[in-house]
Amino acid sequence: MSFRLTREHRLLKAHDFSQVFEGAKIKVSSPQLLLLGVASDQQHARIGLVISKKNVGDAVERNRVKRLCREVFRHRSAQLPVLDIVVLARPGLNALSNEKIVGMLNRLLDGMSEQFQKRKASCAVAGTSHVENLPD
Repeated sequence: MSFRLTREHRLLKAHDFSQVFEGAKIKVSSPQLLLLGVASDQQHARIGLVISKKNVGDAVERNRVKRLCREVFRHRSAQLPVLDIVVLARPGLNALSNEKIVGMLNRLLDGMSEQFQKRKASCAVAGTSHVENLPD
């Protein structure tokens, strides 16, 4: 099993991001981060990062946060459900240490996996075949 983070593991196009923003069925958050997810037709989870200058002002800090997000996702992608995930930074994220950011991302990804499993189970009970068809 490869732990590489290739282009196929990233959301690259505006269309991919807009699908997540418009159809996000799974949402988990903390005061500094928001994760949105939508079921994907890909073979693996994909991640997109929205780390704005408004919320994380310094370019060095934005790059640090993006590196940490990619690294956590790279290690966890094999265990994640097949979702397109967008990570949105909120104000105050750059004040946290690397360990706190990694811990927070791991907790949020765990919460996202739990929500996906609950939706999947309720889809099976409701008799629908796709998680994205389930109402909110």
